[in-house]
Amino acid sequence: MNRETIHQNYAYVTKQTNIANADSPIAILTIPAGRVYRLAHETPLVLKLYTSGGAEISRSSKVYLAWQAPVGETKYQVGRTLIYGVFRDLSIDQQYDINTQARRMIEITDEEIIRFQNRQENLIDGLSADYKVLLILNSPDVVDWTQAGSQFSFDMYVLTVQESEAEKKGKKFA
Repeated sequence: MNRETIHQNYAYVTKQTNIANADSPIAILTIPAGRVYRLAHETPLVLKLYTSGGAEISRSSKVYLAWQAPVGETKYQVGRTLIYGVFRDLSIDQQYDINTQARRMIEITDEEIIRFQNRQENLIDGLSADYKVLLILNSPDVVDWTQAGSQFSFDMYVLTVQESEAEKKGKKFA
C-alpha cells in the first residue's frame, strides 16, 4: 500500500470546466485496473482555483469530494462540504503547513460511514477499477485550468487488488 498525492497532473485525473451555480465535477480520478484507491484518513484538501480572467473564484463557492460507480450517474458525497474562503485566505505554501490544515480536512460524511458499516461500496474500504473519485465544485465562477495557479491535491492510499483482497481475508500481503 502506498500513500499517493492526487493532483491536477496525476496520471489518471481528467480536469474539466464546471457549470456555474451547480454541483459539477472539476476533476475526475478514474481508478485504473488492478488498483484499489482508499481515502487517506484526515487528509487535507489543498486548493486554488482561478477564472479565465485570472481572478480567484468566489469565497462563497463550495467544494467536496464524491465518488461514482462505473455504471450509473449517482454521485456519493464522501467529504463534508467546504467553503472556498478557507482556501482563498491562504497561499498554496501556507496550505501545506500542518498548522493551517484543520479547517481543510476531508472529513468523511455520516452517509459514507453508514455505507462502510453496511459493507456497501465506499471510499473508506476502497474503490476499484473504473470507479471515479470526483472533486465537486458549486460556484458562480467557472474554473479555467489553463490558469497557472489553478491546482488541487489530496492524499489517497493505493493498493493492488491482491493487497486489498488479502486485507479483507485478514492476511498480511508480502
